Amino acid sequence: MPEVDTSGAESRTIAGVQASTRFLLNTFKAKMRALEECGPEIKALLRFGVDLRGAASTAGRFFGADTVSYLAIDGTNSVDQQLDLIVFYVGAFAYSGTVTFREGGVAVGAPRATDDGLSASAAIPLSEEDAAQVFGQKRESGVEVDPERLPNALMHMAEYYLAFRGVSEDPERKIVLLDRTLAGDVAHLVWSTRDLIKDRRCVLEGLDTPSGKVTALDLELARMLLPNEQLATPTPRSQLLKFAAVLALFAGEPLTSSELIARMGADLEWTDKLGEDLLELDDQFSGFEQTSPAFRLRPGASAYWDRVLAATLAVASHVFAPAGGHPLRVKGGGSERWVTADDLDFMVLVLIRALTRKAWSDGVLPIGFIKDTNAFELVNAVVPILGYAGLVTSEGRFPNFNSDKMLLQTNSVVNAATIPTPWYTPEIDASFRTMAPRDDPSLAAGKARVNGAFENVIYPERVYLKSYVQLWSSESTPSVRSHVFTYDRPVYPGYDHWDEVTLLNKDGPADVRIHPVLHFRRGSDLTNMVMAMLTEMGKEVIPEALGHNYPLFLADKKAKSVLEETRQAYLSAVAIEMAKSDLDQQVLFSRRFRDYRSQIEGRRRGG
Repeated sequence: MPEVDTSGAESRTIAGVQASTRFLLNTFKAKMRALEECGPEIKALLRFGVDLRGAASTAGRFFGADTVSYLAIDGTNSVDQQLDLIVFYVGAFAYSGTVTFREGGVAVGAPRATDDGLSASAAIPLSEEDAAQVFGQKRESGVEVDPERLPNALMHMAEYYLAFRGVSEDPERKIVLLDRTLAGDVAHLVWSTRDLIKDRRCVLEGLDTPSGKVTALDLELARMLLPNEQLATPTPRSQLLKFAAVLALFAGEPLTSSELIARMGADLEWTDKLGEDLLELDDQFSGFEQTSPAFRLRPGASAYWDRVLAATLAVASHVFAPAGGHPLRVKGGGSERWVTADDLDFMVLVLIRALTRKAWSDGVLPIGFIKDTNAFELVNAVVPILGYAGLVTSEGRFPNFNSDKMLLQTNSVVNAATIPTPWYTPEIDASFRTMAPRDDPSLAAGKARVNGAFENVIYPERVYLKSYVQLWSSESTPSVRSHVFTYDRPVYPGYDHWDEVTLLNKDGPADVRIHPVLHFRRGSDLTNMVMAMLTEMGKEVIPEALGHNYPLFLADKKAKSVLEETRQAYLSAVAIEMAKSDLDQQVLFSRRFRDYRSQIEGRRRGG
């Protein structure tokens, strides 16, 4: 092969990299200068310190005790190739301890690893031949197979399965810490599993449970419904209208569209749409025994949740502790089927909803503590809405960072002298993430207009809320500080409020009023209690855990150490079974061309 002179290309590459780097550095310097100017405006969005006496009082009311147990849960996964087999490993593990709330401070007991009974792990071999069926995703060009999709879905299910089991098996466990975003996971999974249910592909459909067979309508209701009468959810609007109507029909009384609208307190303009939506629901899922002149659900429809949860727990138990056969093969509905990645996603959604229901019924506090996030609803939605509603006055726009976290993190360093830790942003409703503010000068103070950010769809309000927090900084050098993290949790009636702002959304024929949770002018006692606990858990003097969450840090280390200990063992077990098999091994050496080519090229480079 003739030699090619690349000296000119190399110098051009270096010059281009230098110019691009200078541009990025100068851009960031300009943002930092802007932060110095708007620092006071950002500081007005922050809340500082904790009230320890108030935290103790709140804990007594919320938990019914000043000392409760907590679980910190994290997971891990891996993917290995053994000839034509892909071997997936997933595991979720928990650390537990106690939290005692006193007027003088919060005492967090030393985290300890839970016994083997409270863990969820599985090593699952799968042939490449079956991969497209189990975790392939349909695209215009065909079926796309991403090997990371299945272990990620399995790991998510392991974490939420462990969390729900943990609080269900021991009523003393009142706090669950997860390295996940509750609200973010739900928002994603509600829509990503829509076609799975609509196309009747879910493995749960047809499974027998103590409350009867799981129906397609059961699955659709479980996907969309998370009712709480005290929180007045779901709100009868837009995509939630027909599901709120189904709730009203659970009593068994036949009701017309107009009667349902009156019963729910919905806008009269929705009457015709509701009738059309319910007929469409019946056409897709056959859930009604009567649709004219009034709607009546089939008997037993109200037990949908019991059936779906029972089926989910049964399948999850089989995946992590199979009595025999393959962990991802389930018998039910007249046949044996694969449990696909889509099925796992749906079961994750069910388990999050189950954990949230447990939170509301038994005074459990699940907290999703997130290390990294690209969310930007604080700056892009909440701040403009506060301005339009007359709750804040702003001199100008904040610098354009790519996330709320990056803005707050950089600001805390640039203006370190005036930003003491711990601090947190006012808790905001998770629904703000799906809102696009619109200026409407005709509205009175305390009101603002919004559209849904995508197809005018707005996430259900008064279900989850979130806050950004920073828990530690050096006393001697304030600019040395921990990362900004995010936590989210369920909304609780009696502790959270939604009367600070009223949002209007023009949706079809109605101008809908939305009342999201917003703790801006006044906070929540529960927020203060959460911050007191998180601050104490972030004080462990370990560089990579300082200002994070020490129990979650240990759970992460536990998950990774178990993987290291067991990886060689389960891969060896797969190799032994393959060696013992009378199958012609040559069949299993049919590798993908790209792997074959890489192997040959590697040998050639090695001489």
